[in-house]
Amino acid sequence: MSENNKSTTANASAGASTKKPVVNHSSPVKKLLQLSHSLQFAWFVGHVITLVGSIICFASMGNRFFYRVTWFGVLESFGIITYQHYYPKATPNAQNQMTPQALLQNSDVLYFALALVWFLTPTFTLALVPYATFSLFHVLIYCKSVLMPEVMNLTAENSKLVSMIANFVRNYNEKCMYWVGTIELGLEALLALRAMVFYTRSWIVLLAYSLFIKIRFENSKYMQAAFAQWRVRLDGIMSHPSVPLIFKRGYGKAKSMLISVSHFRLSKAQATAASSNKTE
Repeated sequence: MSENNKSTTANASAGASTKKPVVNHSSPVKKLLQLSHSLQFAWFVGHVITLVGSIICFASMGNRFFYRVTWFGVLESFGIITYQHYYPKATPNAQNQMTPQALLQNSDVLYFALALVWFLTPTFTLALVPYATFSLFHVLIYCKSVLMPEVMNLTAENSKLVSMIANFVRNYNEKCMYWVGTIELGLEALLALRAMVFYTRSWIVLLAYSLFIKIRFENSKYMQAAFAQWRVRLDGIMSHPSVPLIFKRGYGKAKSMLISVSHFRLSKAQATAASSNKTE
């Protein structure tokens, strides 16, 4: 594939079985209990916690208790998929997958590390937006591919709901990933403003998040597209005659600095570097 980190939502393909559901005449409750014994069900629960917790946090204007609980869900889901990606694979290439460069290219590792930063630092509710978006698609894909066929015997052939979920994921998955890239870049601007007014631990968070953005830019076409989009818009704004010359010069210097920084890579492209984010 042309890009390692195709989409974080593609993690669900690792958690959702692609096999046809086995006919099971047990009651739905028994089927659900059997399914709950799997590690992938725990992964699914983590995303449910993330999605529901995010909704509650935004509805309650950043309730601290639910904010921390939501990050627990994020750490659980991304922790499980990262564990599954590395620990069970005792192969000759396993050592290569654990190099710093390979780890930096794995978006699951990056999002897990970033979630740990958000969990340990003061509340910033907007940081939940990308994770809630990922969890929405993860939950839908798991329900469509595992929960509904194996527990309720519902498939695309006998249920319009399953078909609707499949169509929604197919039509909006890619679009939402580009949207998430734009949101993540916007969060960088907000964190810079917070640092300027000296919010608690704001500079530490800004440094960690800037590192995340740098690595994502190197490996994610969605982040690259977000930067290109912002550049076109800012170029248009700064080219207006009413913009003072001092701002134009400052913008030009800042843009040149970012271009120079982009030439320095923190993660090295490797053909053998594995990532759990594969195209569905």
